[in-house]
Amino acid sequence: MNAQNVISSFATLNDANEVVSFNFAGFDKLVSELVTERAKIRKENKEAIKAEKEAKNEELAKDGKEFYLGLKVGDTFTYKTADGTEVLARKIETKSGVYNSAACEVISGIEIGKSNKRYPKFYQVVIA
Repeated sequence: MNAQNVISSFATLNDANEVVSFNFAGFDKLVSELVTERAKIRKENKEAIKAEKEAKNEELAKDGKEFYLGLKVGDTFTYKTADGTEVLARKIETKSGVYNSAACEVISGIEIGKSNKRYPKFYQVVIA
């Protein structure tokens, strides 16, 4: 269905194909329904994309954690920040000895602030 068909379904035309009257209430209702449907589809797509990204990150996290735990304290590795910058870092020991993230000291790649210690997620670790 094209725009001309949609408009003609709300318009009353005379013999010269000129609009005599137009059903604005019906047209407004159609537009409202279309906007609602578009918002619903966008939300579903957004949720699907988010779920796909989380599943991908989960898979990457498994491999990243395995790689990270295979390193010795003091070994270097790289990880990617959210903006895609690769950072060279050195593995450090945590006080608890539990690794919920890749505890490290930044060597190069980003500006170091107050502390050079960072704790990127395992899915950010670049596997050599």
